[in-house]
Amino acid sequence: MKHPDASPGSHLISTTTYPKMTGQEKSPCRILVMASGFGSNFQALIDAVALGRIRNSRIIRLVTNRRNAHATARAEGAGIPWDYFNLISHGFLSKGEKDEQKVAEARQRYDAALAERVLSADNAPPELIVLAGWMHIFSSAFLEPMERAGTRIINLHPSLPGEFDGANAIERAFEELKAGRLTRTGIMAHYVIQEVDRGTPIMVEEIEWKGEELDELKERIHSREHELIVNATAKVVEEILEGRAKET
Repeated sequence: MKHPDASPGSHLISTTTYPKMTGQEKSPCRILVMASGFGSNFQALIDAVALGRIRNSRIIRLVTNRRNAHATARAEGAGIPWDYFNLISHGFLSKGEKDEQKVAEARQRYDAALAERVLSADNAPPELIVLAGWMHIFSSAFLEPMERAGTRIINLHPSLPGEFDGANAIERAFEELKAGRLTRTGIMAHYVIQEVDRGTPIMVEEIEWKGEELDELKERIHSREHELIVNATAKVVEEILEGRAKET
């Protein structure tokens, strides 16, 4: 499902004229980003906030679960505080543990501790968490405290809704494309719920297969993700700001 204003290969840029901000709405929307790797989508968000494409917002913190994630260098370059918190390094799970029950219990403890850390790290909790290449599936131990705090969580996933949930989505789509069972794949931004990649879609973009090999397809998909995550974040921020205005 393409955006109604999108043409093939186009980028979507909002032309909305916003009303003057009054009262509580003047305070920037507090965004926390979680990333595990290179951080190119995080950089796209940093740039969009700086340019005002994500209206009246501030990235208050980066959280990463990988010690050497390049996203931390991007945070430092932008003057954004960052926090490293890892399932194994911080003592929740022994390295190499295979017992499924022990792993599940460790993940629950980690998620609960991470939720507490996120909600208490700054003067006020984040209003929005954006997962930008975050390699960890959340349990209810993280999601429920966020819901109680009123914090929304959104994720970027490289498939269309309901098609290739979870890991290796592009590779699995590629196999279907090669076999002739599909002619397109896509990307989406969606709300995060306990069922992996099954939350309500916020924005969806179809990407036609041009017959290229996997690496080229990956590159083309990733090049479109930056725009989608920025537009989806801007849309959710706008809803948060509108919700604030109604409360005043």
